[in-house]
Amino acid sequence: MSLSMNELAQAREVVGRVLEELSLDAYLFEVEPRQGQWEIRVECAVADGWETCLLTADKEYLLRGSDDALVHELLLDNWREALSDCSHSR
Repeated sequence: MSLSMNELAQAREVVGRVLEELSLDAYLFEVEPRQGQWEIRVECAVADGWETCLLTADKEYLLRGSDDALVHELLLDNWREALSDCSHSR
């Protein structure tokens, strides 16, 4: 099964939307296709500089996250906890 550029763009859009909703002060991210779980590398501002966090998500979640509210909320909840050390806008 090959990865299309459209799928990667869609996954990046979903990840970007979820990270934006988390109100992080500053961040950069990359989506890396892997077997099964995809890896999302997030570099975010923390109190004393920057931190790199590795998140994972099922490919189907990343492809359905823009259309499926339940999947979107699941990603939001999971990543909120994983990125809790990142600085958040108040």
